[in-house]
Amino acid sequence: MNLPENTAVFGYTLGCRLNSYETEALVGEIVEKISGKRVTSPEEADLILVNTCAVTGRSQARSRKAVRSYVARCPNVAIIVTGCVAVVSPGDFSEMDRVTVIPNDKKQLIASIVSGAHEEASDKNLYPVFAPITTSKTRGFLKIQDGCSNRCSYCIVPLARGDSRSQPRELVLSQAREMASAGYREICLTGVDIADYGRGLYSNGYGLPQLVKDLLDIGGFRLRIGSVEPQYLTVKTLEELVIPGLCRHFHIPFQSGSNSILSKMGRRYSREEENDLLNAVVSLFPGACIGSDIIAGFPGESEEDYQQSLSLATDKRINYLHVFPFSPRQGTPAAELKPLHTEKITIRSQELRRVSSSSRREFRKSNLSTKQTMLVESRQIDGRMIGLTDNYIPVFAPETAEAGELTEVFLTEETICWGQR
Repeated sequence: MNLPENTAVFGYTLGCRLNSYETEALVGEIVEKISGKRVTSPEEADLILVNTCAVTGRSQARSRKAVRSYVARCPNVAIIVTGCVAVVSPGDFSEMDRVTVIPNDKKQLIASIVSGAHEEASDKNLYPVFAPITTSKTRGFLKIQDGCSNRCSYCIVPLARGDSRSQPRELVLSQAREMASAGYREICLTGVDIADYGRGLYSNGYGLPQLVKDLLDIGGFRLRIGSVEPQYLTVKTLEELVIPGLCRHFHIPFQSGSNSILSKMGRRYSREEENDLLNAVVSLFPGACIGSDIIAGFPGESEEDYQQSLSLATDKRINYLHVFPFSPRQGTPAAELKPLHTEKITIRSQELRRVSSSSRREFRKSNLSTKQTMLVESRQIDGRMIGLTDNYIPVFAPETAEAGELTEVFLTEETICWGQR
């Protein structure tokens, strides 16, 4: 690439927190490798990095649209496209000028490609091996795992990211120490299937609970865990996670409340096991916030199946939902099934989202008149800094608080940010 001196680099992320984490690392590595600078708008950039998402058809279309927009808005700017669309559908960008497509398994080479070094990949550890700490964000994200071996019938992620792999414990701990030294007071563990951490890497039963304990032993920060797949999440795992310093927030993507649909999805658990996990979280982590994913309108979902998912969605133990209208992904078994009518999928999705909105509000109301510990963030609403409690409630920070610190806040109608998700 023919880049000017002091190259300005802009990164744009679509999709999950794992993508956001990797974008931060990539931009940081590129800037360091070429002695460039990070910028906050594409119009300032000489190089734009777009990290794409292919989890749904809409995500893939948004990725394609974003790249096309940058090509049109930023003439003469070099554009690198990576992420999941770069793996499953690189042809989406084949006719766009100034676009270089680099798949996920070559992400660690992007900085050297940009610099012209063209180094070979030699590190067997997961990318990145250094935690991105030179960001403007107050919450740190730490990648401990990548890929997925579950092969659910609807999911494109294993095709895009490969089988489940874990970052070695020593490397995770060294990254966490760097982040703690940099001033992060909350670290969120991220990956595709972090409940599977350690499988295939350790034979002594070392897994997510043991890693969480070792991380919290470092001290100086609280720990939040990202989405935990129920295939490998057990009541025993939850019991082992009762460790001071772990945030009371669990996102468990059940996807359906119907045993029939769970079987068609290739999800290796039952509605009864979902209930056991919910009971365990409520019992072991009083006041915890529980979120879940639900796919609306999976092929073959009858009215009875949907009502069972709606019953799960309205369960008082679940406090918010991420609702995904079924999206066929080419190359997956579910894409070959007869789809439901689009209108039916839309109606079910809308009802589930209304349930989520109501559940979210009710959970926050149940926490009124309690004292919680929040992480003060740099983002603001109406000139006031906000942040999250450990049980995932957005609140206004006290006037004397500073970004990046953990501080106590009393929850009232006025301190809760009701409009924030």
